[in-house]
Amino acid sequence: EKLRPLVGQLHHRIDFPPDEPIVQIVLIGFAPRDYGPEVWAVEYHMEQEEVSTRGEEYWQTRVLRPHFTQLYPPEKHAPRLLVESRYPAGLKGPTLEEMIKSNDPRVASVLQNGRFEKVVENLRGGSAQKAPPIESVDFMRAVLPLIAGNSSFVLGTMEEQHGLNWVVPPSEPVEKAQEDKNRPPGAPTLRGPIKP
Repeated sequence: EKLRPLVGQLHHRIDFPPDEPIVQIVLIGFAPRDYGPEVWAVEYHMEQEEVSTRGEEYWQTRVLRPHFTQLYPPEKHAPRLLVESRYPAGLKGPTLEEMIKSNDPRVASVLQNGRFEKVVENLRGGSAQKAPPIESVDFMRAVLPLIAGNSSFVLGTMEEQHGLNWVVPPSEPVEKAQEDKNRPPGAPTLRGPIKP
């Protein structure tokens, strides 16, 4: 609901593909009654209509109803693989799953690490849910920087009793603060150090 008034303030023509969402949210959680974990992608699209005015272009912009896609769990008897969500959806390049199955050179060093042998075996075999949890987290922590390059990424674990725990938390946006002329050099700050 917070998106509707914001988008409603857009009155200029926006060159945005109609099949591409303006916002994509990935929801991760546990369903009631021991159903287990679920992952959903929620996409919000927008629509524009030109409203006739006297000589000026004026567009009415509105958000369409959300589109929900269940990413996990898969259909019964389907292999349980990595859940990957890309934005924008048409992003080029192989998925992590494809890289693992093809021994892609970008991730080969992690795939050949004996510590992750069971994790890689389960991922290739379509039984990702059977991979050891601690080794799986360490595997993802090792492989994500290799495929992310200079892009930022986040990594977390989700447990029914403990909720979300960040392994690689989102970085805090750094706001440029006005320089305090009376602040001595080396004075303490409330902002914590940035961890890579």
